[in-house]
Amino acid sequence: MYPHLLAPGRIGTMELRNRIVLSPMETMYGTPEGHPSPRTVAHFARRAEGGAGLLTVGATGIDPRHPETPGGLQIGEDAAVAAHRRLVEAVHAHGARVQPQVVHAGPDGLGPEMFGVTSLGPSVIGSYLTGRPSAAVTKEQIGAVLDRYRAAVVRVREAGYDGLELHAAHGYMFLGSFLAPQRNRRTDRYRGTSPEGRARVLLEALTAIRTEVGPDFPLTLRISGYERVAGGRPIWDTAAMAPLLVEAGVDAFHVSGGVIDRLVTGMVNAADDGDGLNVGGAAAVREVVDVPVIAVGRLHDPDLAERVLAEGRADFVALGRPLLADPDLPRKLAGWGGGRVRGCISCESCIDTLEEKLATECAVNAFTGHDLDRVVAAGPARRVVVAGGGPAGLETARLASAAGHTVSVLEAGDRLGGALHDACAVHPENRPYLDWLLGEVAGLDVRLGVTADLATVRELDPDVVVVATGGRVDLPDLPGADLPHVVAGVHPAQVPEGRRVVVVGGRMAAVEWAEVLARAGRLVALLHTGPEIAPEAGAKRRTEHMDRLDRLGVTVHTGCAVHAVTGTGVRWTPTHGTPRDLPADAVVLAGEVVADPSVRDALAAGLPGVDVRVVGDAAGLGLIRGATAGAAELVAGLASSP
Repeated sequence: MYPHLLAPGRIGTMELRNRIVLSPMETMYGTPEGHPSPRTVAHFARRAEGGAGLLTVGATGIDPRHPETPGGLQIGEDAAVAAHRRLVEAVHAHGARVQPQVVHAGPDGLGPEMFGVTSLGPSVIGSYLTGRPSAAVTKEQIGAVLDRYRAAVVRVREAGYDGLELHAAHGYMFLGSFLAPQRNRRTDRYRGTSPEGRARVLLEALTAIRTEVGPDFPLTLRISGYERVAGGRPIWDTAAMAPLLVEAGVDAFHVSGGVIDRLVTGMVNAADDGDGLNVGGAAAVREVVDVPVIAVGRLHDPDLAERVLAEGRADFVALGRPLLADPDLPRKLAGWGGGRVRGCISCESCIDTLEEKLATECAVNAFTGHDLDRVVAAGPARRVVVAGGGPAGLETARLASAAGHTVSVLEAGDRLGGALHDACAVHPENRPYLDWLLGEVAGLDVRLGVTADLATVRELDPDVVVVATGGRVDLPDLPGADLPHVVAGVHPAQVPEGRRVVVVGGRMAAVEWAEVLARAGRLVALLHTGPEIAPEAGAKRRTEHMDRLDRLGVTVHTGCAVHAVTGTGVRWTPTHGTPRDLPADAVVLAGEVVADPSVRDALAAGLPGVDVRVVGDAAGLGLIRGATAGAAELVAGLASSP
C-alpha cells in the first residue's frame, strides 16, 4: 500500500531501509551532564525496533556551557562519547540508522542561567526562552564556535553515528539566528540585510565540518523553507540558497518551517494549522537541487506522506509526534507486526509535558518516555473486571489482556467510549483514537448495558477490580438553574437554541464547546470563575484555544462571579467591575468534573480481599493522558503485586 514510503533510500553514503525519518524532538531525558541516559537509549531503541529508517536525535549541543534546555543532550566533550555510543549500538541492533542534530544554542541557550556565561548571537537579541539578551559575537568568537563544531563532529564519528544533521532552522540558535533578518542586525560581512551575509556563517560551518569528517560522511541540513513571520526570510529564500549549500557539502535538506517562540507556536503546529504545511517549501528546494529532501510537519496521515513522495515533492518524510504515539507505525505499514496504527491526536501533550515535567510524554501512548519504568510484563494470570468502558477502562482492558490476564468489561451504557464520544464532537482528532481503542478490545468479554454493582461483580469472582466509571460533574448552584433555556452539562448532542449563548465554566470541554457553538454561528460568551481557562491543559494547548476563541469572536471572562440565571440572561460581576446582566437566549452550565469514589467505595466494602483500583476521571479529571498513564501504571504493577 505504501510503495514509496517503504522503499529503500539513500542520503549520501547512508543506506536506509525506508523513507521514514524520526524527526528530531527535544525529550529532556538526558543526564544532568547532557549525556544520553538509559531512558534516552530506550526511547530511541524502541523507535528503531518499530521500523523507522533513520532516527534523528534532537538538538545535541557542541558546547556544554550553552545548553538549550535542562536535560538536553550535548556532544561537546570527550566524556559524552561513550554514552552516545551506547545509544548508537542500541539503534543499530534493530536495523535503523541514527544521526544527532548538531547545534550551538547561540542566543537561545541557558548558559547565563546555568553557568554564568554570556550567550552569543549575531546581534544583541533576547532569548526566546528567558528574554535575556545575547552579546553580538565577534569574528574571533565565531572562529571559536566553528572550532567547537569541528571537535564535536569528530566525536559524532567516534560514537559511531551514521551521519549528522546540522541545525540552521526556525530563526534561532547560533546558525538559524544568523539566517534570520529579524534577529541578525549586523552590518559586517555577516550582515542580515543580504542573503549572502546571512548565509556566510552557515557556509563557514559546513566548510569546517567537512574538513574534519571528509566528503563521504552524510550531512543533512535542517532549515526552514518559510518562516512565516513578519520581517523574516521570504518564501523563496531557502530555495535560492540551496545550490550554494550543496556545493558547501550538504547531502540532504530537512525542510521545516516557522520560527521559535516560547510555545514553539509556528514550529509544532496545531490541528487547525492544516496538514503538510511545509511541503511547498520542501518541494521548492527539491526543484533546484539534486540531493534528497526531507519534508516534515503534520504528515500524520500515512496516505498523505505516501502521496507527497509519489508526487515528487520530497524524497523522505520526517515524522515526530506520530512516532511518539505509535513507534511501530513503520512496521505496521509494512505488515511486519500486527495491529492498527495508533494515530497522533494533536493534543499537544508532548509539548505541554516538556513545560510541566521537563520530559516528553504522549497522551495516547503512556509508554513514551517510560519504556523502563512502565513495563507491562506477563505475571500470574488474574481475573480482572473493569467497571466502565471509557478511555481509561478500555486502555486498562487491552493492556491487561495483552499481559495474559482474563478481562471482563462492564459498561452501563449501550456503547463503549464514555466521555471520549463527546470529546470527539468538540475535537475531531480524537475520533481515530476512539476507533483504535474500540478495535483493540474487540474480542474481549465486553458487556454493554451492565452496571458494575456488587452482585454482578462478585459473580465474576475477580482478583482485581478496576473502577473506570468516570468523574462526577458538579454544577454551580445558581438561582434560575432550572429555567427551560438552561442546559446542565456539556452535551454535544444537545445544541442550545437561540442566537446568544452564555457558557458558564472554563474546563477544557466548556472551552471546546464554546468554539463549536461559535463556528455554528452563535454569539458566545464564556464566563469562568477561575483564573484561567482550560486549567487541565498545558500552556501550548491553552494558547491555541485562546487563539481560536479570538478568531471566532467569543468573549471570555475569568475571575468573575456568576450570581444567577435570569429569564433573559445571566446576572454576573466581572473582575474589578460591578454587577450587571449579560443577555442570553440559552445558558450552558458546564460544571466541573471531580473525582467520584462512590463505585470504588461500594465495591471495596463488599469485596474484602479483592484488589479494587481506580483509574481515569473517577480519580479526578486527567484527560486522555491521565487515563492512559493510570492504566499503564496499574497494569504494569499487576506483574509484581501479590
